[in-house]
Amino acid sequence: MLKIILVLALITLPLMGETFTFKRRGVTVQAPSLEEMQKKVAPKTLPIFELHDQKEKKYVGIPFSELLTAVYGKNWQATEELLFTCKDGYQPTVPAAEFLKYPSYLSYSIEGQKFVVDNLSQNEKNIDLSPFYLVWDTITHPELRKQGMGNWPYQVIAVDLVQFKDRFPNLAPPARSSPQVVRGFLTFRSNCLACHSVNGDGAPKSVELNYPVSVTEYYKEAWLEKWILSPTNLRFNSTMPALSTSDPKKDVKDILAYLKAMAKQKIKPREH
Repeated sequence: MLKIILVLALITLPLMGETFTFKRRGVTVQAPSLEEMQKKVAPKTLPIFELHDQKEKKYVGIPFSELLTAVYGKNWQATEELLFTCKDGYQPTVPAAEFLKYPSYLSYSIEGQKFVVDNLSQNEKNIDLSPFYLVWDTITHPELRKQGMGNWPYQVIAVDLVQFKDRFPNLAPPARSSPQVVRGFLTFRSNCLACHSVNGDGAPKSVELNYPVSVTEYYKEAWLEKWILSPTNLRFNSTMPALSTSDPKKDVKDILAYLKAMAKQKIKPREH
């Protein structure tokens, strides 16, 4: 019995040596340890319906909006985007408005389990989530389950307060775009930008979609719709997840409207 207790303690033991970097427009503001963050804001244990493997688990984490206020003051709420950096260089962005609307937590352990998850959508198992994993209260707010996993970065090591136009100036849709194009831009930003780039802005994890030739110029729209809605139906073992929103059939048309508009606004990617 004692051995079992010790194993469970090790499974849930916080990694006190880990630090998390808070930046504002690329400049480090603080880099506290987990223990220091716990002193700023008391951690909580709460049930979360995990979107990656569709299971309910008890995550231990620090209320993230409270932590942001403790570090930056309330003026963090005026930023447009929070840019996260993961250990592998993956850099997803989450609109600040999401943190004002829904409870989120900077998690560092799962009660009674190893800090891992199975990503069913990409056929990956036992993914190490450490040092930190951003989770959302999908029990109190079940509508979050329809938004997909774009706002759930794991292996997170830093966050940066950024203005989207400063970070990705080549992504904005053309002036006087239709409401559908604007909606498509917002949906693309939330669901696609973590892996793809447009005019060089975005993530290099997968293919550039606009420069020098738009994906809408060499693939037929009907096939692009099928690909975005269900990649594995077109390519065996594809690691691209299907578009997971509250209305994917409508949203995919909005995304394609945005991409077609951007095909008329090609900008050579900046040198990095």
